[in-house]
Amino acid sequence: MNVMKYIYSFLCLFGVACCFDVAYGADLSQLQKQINQQQQKINQQQKERDSLQSTLKKQEIQIGQIGSNLKEIEGNISEIRKTIKATEQEIEKLEKQEIEQKEKLQEQLDSAYRSGIHPSTLERLFSEQAKSADRIGAYYEHINKVRIDAINELHRIQSELTARRDELNAQQVAQQAQLTEQKKQESDLKKAKKERENTIRSIDKTLAADKSRLQALKNNEAALRRQVDQAMKEAEKKEQQEIAQLDKQKKSEGKPKATEQEKQQVRAGSGLSGKYNMPINGKIVNRFGSPQIGELKWDAVVIEANAGTPVKAITDGRVVLASWLQGYGQLVAIDHGKGDMSFYGYNQSIAVQKDSRVKAGQTIAYVGNSGGQERSALYFAIRRKGVAVNPLNWIK
Repeated sequence: MNVMKYIYSFLCLFGVACCFDVAYGADLSQLQKQINQQQQKINQQQKERDSLQSTLKKQEIQIGQIGSNLKEIEGNISEIRKTIKATEQEIEKLEKQEIEQKEKLQEQLDSAYRSGIHPSTLERLFSEQAKSADRIGAYYEHINKVRIDAINELHRIQSELTARRDELNAQQVAQQAQLTEQKKQESDLKKAKKERENTIRSIDKTLAADKSRLQALKNNEAALRRQVDQAMKEAEKKEQQEIAQLDKQKKSEGKPKATEQEKQQVRAGSGLSGKYNMPINGKIVNRFGSPQIGELKWDAVVIEANAGTPVKAITDGRVVLASWLQGYGQLVAIDHGKGDMSFYGYNQSIAVQKDSRVKAGQTIAYVGNSGGQERSALYFAIRRKGVAVNPLNWIK
């Protein structure tokens, strides 16, 4: 009897365990399904962010290009206005000369009239017919060489006056064309900025959680590091090639290899030392090492300034990056030699090209809010052998 009871109890427990396993398996399967769905959702959001960032890149590059176009147009309009003013002054001067020459000729004709020249000669001389070369000769027969010279000078002035007036008309037409183009570019800029705002709002929706924003910032930092590493490798390779070419040139000239001083002229620079001027004047709104989001801290300083403010290189060097980069917008990176680099981000537009050499104080970009920033400012950083350091330590 007891044996049967044990068997019955065992079967009951086995049945409960089986039921538990079945229920647990069902719950595990459901949980796995939810995890997969969540992962798919995250992947889809990442794709959306990547697509939106690509759109943002195109829009901000377009805005920068339009900004550059507007600067060029404004310069053209300024030059045209100067030319118009100079032409108007020339016309005014010629008109004065014309009046003086007519008065001078009138005096000569009055003298001729008193000497017996028929009055109709005077009328014909100032008539429209007198401008015709085939008729003017008949009139010239009545006056002497002095008067002929006076008339020739008058016609020269009148011809030049006509030419200047034609020039003025062409300049005014050109000015109107530039003003029309300026209006169109301003309209395009307004439209591009509106589209950019919509894109940023869409990106913000995919980065609602601080965790997502933190990860995005980390990804941006990683992308920058990769870009910097690649740029430095390319710069070092280019530098070695240029030094080798310099040695080859010296050898072809029958001279020893290039001196260290000559090689230094090829290199990007001799590193950062001493104190330099700020790239722009403005209020520092984020300091190096201050909290950014989560455990992430600022690896640069952010300087607030008006859009379009010229950004200056702090010292000589070679441009190794000059392009749009996610999170940093229109970015310029300058190699100063010995592993020292300076970075200038968030720009509206870039004024230099990759591999170009720059001098201290040279304009390399213009302040903006690219990279999806809310306000116009400059991201300014310095890295030594890839490690971010406080850029204010090198600033006066």
